[in-house]
Amino acid sequence: MRADYQGFAIKGLKGLKGAGWYATTLALNMMRRGLILGRYTLACWQKQKVNKAMRRLGEQFFQALEQGESNPLVRSEVSDAVQKAKDLKEVKDKNYQAVAAIREKIRAAWVKESPPPPAGKTEEAEKPQEPTAS
Repeated sequence: MRADYQGFAIKGLKGLKGAGWYATTLALNMMRRGLILGRYTLACWQKQKVNKAMRRLGEQFFQALEQGESNPLVRSEVSDAVQKAKDLKEVKDKNYQAVAAIREKIRAAWVKESPPPPAGKTEEAEKPQEPTAS
């Protein structure tokens, strides 16, 4: 009889260990989803800034054309507006990339795998070279 209780106790401890892993993963993923929400909010705000910069760019471009400029992009005001719009778009795109990275971490947490290697690295490059037999 005593052996049966010990077996149940061991199974129960293993179940608690699994429940602890599940609770930890759930809590981490909730925090990650909060980060995603924050990143999306930031990306929406940045999209508004990009739209505003594009409107300003259009105004600058149109004003340069009205003044008789044959190539409005040569003017410093227009080229500055173009650069500002490009910079804002890059920042917005970085936020979307960060959201994608967080989603990959969430997927990897449920599969009990490590997250994928950063871009540019392959599994073959990370494997150690095997010695050749001579």
